[in-house]
Amino acid sequence: MSLSLLVVGHANTGKTSLIRTLLRRHDFGTVSPKAGATRHIERVQIEISAGQFLTLTDTPGFEDSMALWEIRQSGEFQSLQGAQWLTAFCDSPYAQQAFEQEAKALKQLVSCDIVLYVIDVRQAPLGKYLDELSILATASKPIIPILNFSAHSSPHYDSWKQILAQRHLHAFVKYDSVAFYFEDEKRLYQSLQSLVPDQYDTIEKLIKHREEAAQQRLQLALGQLTESLIKLASWRLECDAYPPKVEDAKQFETTVRSIESQLLNNLLALYEFRHEDLQTTPMPIQNGHWQQDIFAKETLKEWGIEAGTSAMTGAAIGASIDVLSAGLSLGTATTLGAIIGAGWKTGQHYKDTLKSKLTNQHFLTADTATLTLFTLRALTLTSHLNQRGHATQQAFILNNKESEISHKTLTKDLSPLWKQAQQHPAWFHQVLPETHPLKEAINDLLKHHLKQLT
Repeated sequence: MSLSLLVVGHANTGKTSLIRTLLRRHDFGTVSPKAGATRHIERVQIEISAGQFLTLTDTPGFEDSMALWEIRQSGEFQSLQGAQWLTAFCDSPYAQQAFEQEAKALKQLVSCDIVLYVIDVRQAPLGKYLDELSILATASKPIIPILNFSAHSSPHYDSWKQILAQRHLHAFVKYDSVAFYFEDEKRLYQSLQSLVPDQYDTIEKLIKHREEAAQQRLQLALGQLTESLIKLASWRLECDAYPPKVEDAKQFETTVRSIESQLLNNLLALYEFRHEDLQTTPMPIQNGHWQQDIFAKETLKEWGIEAGTSAMTGAAIGASIDVLSAGLSLGTATTLGAIIGAGWKTGQHYKDTLKSKLTNQHFLTADTATLTLFTLRALTLTSHLNQRGHATQQAFILNNKESEISHKTLTKDLSPLWKQAQQHPAWFHQVLPETHPLKEAINDLLKHHLKQLT
């Protein structure tokens, strides 16, 4: 089964843009602010299921529909109806000369199943558009008007609605090929269901598949952000001075920007956009002078110490003291062994931190401000890509302006989780399982805050 949809409309109303957005592809056809960018017929298919497709046919726009309607009503074609007049017109000299572009679209009217008439709702319903509707009606094919660029209110919306109702075209669809909303696409498919009821179940499968794909993309985006946040929070750079030397600071900034760059590229690829679709301003980076808090709640648990109690359980470090006390006085090592109880495996996990506290080594880590900004920028881009049409010509500028998300609330919610990651520098080189409690907690909070942007 192949359901054929013919996409028609006046020049520069967004016909090719509509198809690009439906396909989630930026490489279909030619999109330009100038009228008449599409000069040829182009077809593409959306697979519904095995052997079942929606065929979308892009057409050149109408350019002089008022003159074309006058010819339709002239004596030469007046007595012909439906496919007869369409065929006769397309075989006439008119189709080879003044109306060459219009004839390319009219030829397709004969064989299509449904007509999608694309309207730029920002324009008033002038006579030329009404003549186009009259011309299309002669083919006796179902017509679904698409009110394009509907993301923002238009003073002409009510006029268009009235005009379409007068022509018994009540099942119009509000859409925007630049600011994409899945619910608009869903209503388009539901309109198809009402016009071809014998294909209702097949189109329902398509709706479900597209909906699941959209949800999966969003879940993958949040998953990638979660991974990057854990990587950034757990990373640390050891240096022997604070404030850090210039080369240490540069290495620190390079690593942070590398983590963000990889994340942004992954998000663009996930939503099938190009690098040129995004412009970024450099993220201001701060580094915290931080040392692992060996008595933080999470650390205490690993050492077998119950938080909130002064009792320290577990055997003495024993052999690990030989490693931890390298270069230290016997007295310091003895004191260290006396105040900490744990097994060798856990002691090994924290040996660098313990040693650094006693040898004046320093660790640089991303501070709360950097982690907050990193998260805000990634959530802002994810929200934008989730609603960006693939016909959009302007690059999205990702800057450091205040986000709609409260950075104070975001910091309050995520800071305890970042601190947990900071206790585990080895996570910088690992990928935690999806069921890891920290990973699940961060993902849930990111999902919650993303809703504020949508």
